[in-house]
Amino acid sequence: MRRSVPRKRLIALILAVALVATFAGFAIAGDVGDPSVPDGAVATVEDAPDGTITDEQYQTALEQAAFNLQLQDVPPADDPQFEQVSQSAITNEIQSRWLRGEAADRGITIDDREVDQTLKTIIDEQLGGEKGYQKFLQDSPFDEEAVRTVAELTTLSTRLQEEALPQGPPEVSDDEVQQYYDANLEQFKQPETRDVRVILNPDPAKVEDAKAALEEDDSPENWKKVAKEFSTDEATKNTGGLREGVTQGQNEPALDDAIFSAAEGSLVGPVEGESGSYLVQVESISPGQTTPLDEVAEQIRQTLQQGVQSQQVATFRDDFIAKWTARTFCDEAVAMELCANAPPPAEACTIDDEDERSQADPATLGVGCPAPVGLRGVVNPGTGGLFPGEEPPALQQGPVKPAAAAPAGLPPGAVPLGPGGAPPTQGAPPASGAPPASGAPPASGAPPATP
Repeated sequence: MRRSVPRKRLIALILAVALVATFAGFAIAGDVGDPSVPDGAVATVEDAPDGTITDEQYQTALEQAAFNLQLQDVPPADDPQFEQVSQSAITNEIQSRWLRGEAADRGITIDDREVDQTLKTIIDEQLGGEKGYQKFLQDSPFDEEAVRTVAELTTLSTRLQEEALPQGPPEVSDDEVQQYYDANLEQFKQPETRDVRVILNPDPAKVEDAKAALEEDDSPENWKKVAKEFSTDEATKNTGGLREGVTQGQNEPALDDAIFSAAEGSLVGPVEGESGSYLVQVESISPGQTTPLDEVAEQIRQTLQQGVQSQQVATFRDDFIAKWTARTFCDEAVAMELCANAPPPAEACTIDDEDERSQADPATLGVGCPAPVGLRGVVNPGTGGLFPGEEPPALQQGPVKPAAAAPAGLPPGAVPLGPGGAPPTQGAPPASGAPPASGAPPASGAPPATP
């Protein structure tokens, strides 16, 4: 039985050409020819070097995919895990031919020296040096030729990035920066803040006593004495009731109204609220202000540049997928989204015409059809950006929600694996769909930090 290998070594040898992460809703327009797959093969990619994927190559890919998915052996065909292993295997085989085919179409060539350098990087940085490499070869279904193939594909992928995508930041005009600033002005506004002293007590009579004491002397020293005697607010009773930098919307409505309607220096109260009675004195007011354009112009420019780069990547990805899917034909046993002759996806709604409704279960008619799933991510109402790369505006007030917990069951640093592979090796395009431009922005869309 093959011995297990640490996860960090498994990730390293998954084929580094996962140019396609998801094809939900994707379809090739127009009629597509359907050449037969040759005998002894499972798929063929037209116009790609060595485009035929033989049964033998598929079986080897199955072993490698099972190993990468940390299975001891390839599951039998009736095992639920076999579908995942098979899709991973055929995806890697197809995508490697797509990559070579695209490189050939663009006249991209690489030499042994470049592949040697990439191979050395893989061995040194991902397999623990020569000793770890030899152990990997001993414990895995990858031989030296297979590992070198990964290095070759990684090198081709890097060259394709450089060839297919513009290098350097795109041009963004001053007018575009101004338009973004004007359309998102609220993002650059700082709200009015107030420093305020507050006494809270569930007994209105106690608040009246505190007010009488402060009307005689409302100095900070006396506030400390009065707050300590009369306030039940544990957060401020020992600091003279002082709350600094309060913005509208942070407190319960009654207290909020009192704070932001009071004149500076006046005592207001008792004010009845949900937590008791309040006495309020506004100590200072800092007016709201808007950050001028010249202070944020560079940040806006970087945001817009990132949006343009993202669009360039998306355009290349969509063209690449359409081009090579149309040239890929698979045996029925392995046909999937990468194949032009893949069966159409199951109908999402089976009660959308009169004949279907007449034969449907009445309970199904009551539920209705699921909403169509678009290709864009869902955003909260009012937070969608109109400009490329624009981040949703941050809310200035409101409760802070805890961060969502990470999926359970994965070891620290592990990345979930899906059909088609896992994280690419160094220099390879990301699994999100296409190689990024050099210096491309992070997925979040946030401008990179300036040095």
